[in-house]
Amino acid sequence: MDIIKKATVPLIMLLVLVVVWVGLYIYYESSDIEINPQADSYISQLQNSFDLEELEEVSKRTKDHFPVLPEVFFTLVGRRD
Repeated sequence: MDIIKKATVPLIMLLVLVVVWVGLYIYYESSDIEINPQADSYISQLQNSFDLEELEEVSKRTKDHFPVLPEVFFTLVGRRD
């Protein structure tokens, strides 16, 4: 009888653990993840070369429209490492 009293708490804890484990397994198996059919467009590779004229245009627009250039921004904010 003494063995049953000592084993009751671990057995109940084991039963609770198994019930939670089975419940989580059933939950994750039943939840389906749908992948966007257009996901291939997000993982396609970039071109091997960039158009230099387009890069110059982006650089010009950055200088014209940003109040602070990206190179200067980090020195103004101060790095917190």
